[in-house]
Amino acid sequence: MVVFGVAGLITLQTPVVINHPYLTLAGQTAPGDGICIRGQSVHINTHDVIIRYLRFRRGNLKVRDDALGGYPVANVIIDHVSASWGLDENLSLYRWIKTEGGKMQKMPLENVTIQWSISSEALNLNNHAFGGTWGGEPCSFHHNLFACNTGRNPSIGMGGLFDFRNNVLFNWVHRTIDGGDGSSRINLVANYFKAGPATKAEALRHRICKIQRRGENYEYPGCGHWYVAGNYVDGYPRITADNWDGGVFFAEAGEVKGTIIPQATEEESRSREPFPAPPVHTQTAEEAYELVLAQAGASLPRRDAVDERIIATVRTGRPAFGDGIIDSPADVGGWPEYRSAPAPEDHDTDGMSDAWEQAHGLDPADPSDARSDSDHDGYTAVEEYLNGTDPTTFVDYTKPENNRNTLHTPAEPRGARR
Repeated sequence: MVVFGVAGLITLQTPVVINHPYLTLAGQTAPGDGICIRGQSVHINTHDVIIRYLRFRRGNLKVRDDALGGYPVANVIIDHVSASWGLDENLSLYRWIKTEGGKMQKMPLENVTIQWSISSEALNLNNHAFGGTWGGEPCSFHHNLFACNTGRNPSIGMGGLFDFRNNVLFNWVHRTIDGGDGSSRINLVANYFKAGPATKAEALRHRICKIQRRGENYEYPGCGHWYVAGNYVDGYPRITADNWDGGVFFAEAGEVKGTIIPQATEEESRSREPFPAPPVHTQTAEEAYELVLAQAGASLPRRDAVDERIIATVRTGRPAFGDGIIDSPADVGGWPEYRSAPAPEDHDTDGMSDAWEQAHGLDPADPSDARSDSDHDGYTAVEEYLNGTDPTTFVDYTKPENNRNTLHTPAEPRGARR
């Protein structure tokens, strides 16, 4: 576990590759204005990794790569992360390989959650300003914001269950959601779509997704099955009422290595029922829009100027630069200043502040109590500290109604850890 005692910009000279498992990066513990990582990419190439309340604003104009990415194996949670200014994609987590024979094959990426995060302003210097490629088996992607990326908002990384709900998409150029393969089981539920000034083609302004058939060069040819319902398309009440009435597109027939790939059809791709997925407390698309704009991204210790500007742009529809698609961080003022502040005292260096331990009956001189679980809810004391929950009160977190953002305090400056 990494607890931060300082705040500010971390400038990477070379990419950071996370190869060792069982790691938590707890960005919410940083004092002051929090942490922002820039300059190079961070790659997750292992399992059991949690990243919370961190900013990955790469901004490298020379080497094409993601801001946060990699080829993780299993059990990855990305929570309240802000990713921007990637020169490939901002935030990508999935696994695939191409065999010697040229077939695309899925690899076993398992149990992936990306929630309450922001992917914004991928750099279009190479005409590749993409939000991300996401996938896993199973996976849960909810309450995220994609803003001012040309496409891949996101792209579906290969097959399996893809559960995408209560997300907000704003100001794409040509692509919203697409991808997958013949094994895909896709839920697109109660998301909010708002075209922007970069979405110039009228037909694309009401696009929810594009279904495409994969050819024999894929391990699982075909178009998969899609459950698309409850999505709100700003300015298009007819499509909001029936998402399949103009919101679902089908890729045209094409040719791959001399083989004609027919166009997918609604009859073969549409599912009338949602696929079983990890439980998420789901709001209407309109409710989710307000929640995402209020809470998504690295909002602790506090939102930075970049996210504040992005949120304002989504609300008003007026970007700070051009149509919102940028080539360089300099187009929008670059990285803001991140002020530091004294970290709370932690004499036994167990990751929990002395004041919090005393308030909850723990011993600030005993580092071993960080591993205790006095309420027997499966979370240790240090995890309760990081989550802002009470280590003496049992909560059944298997119930979706108990899965809430316990750290969200929008009106309260964060002078100390909670």
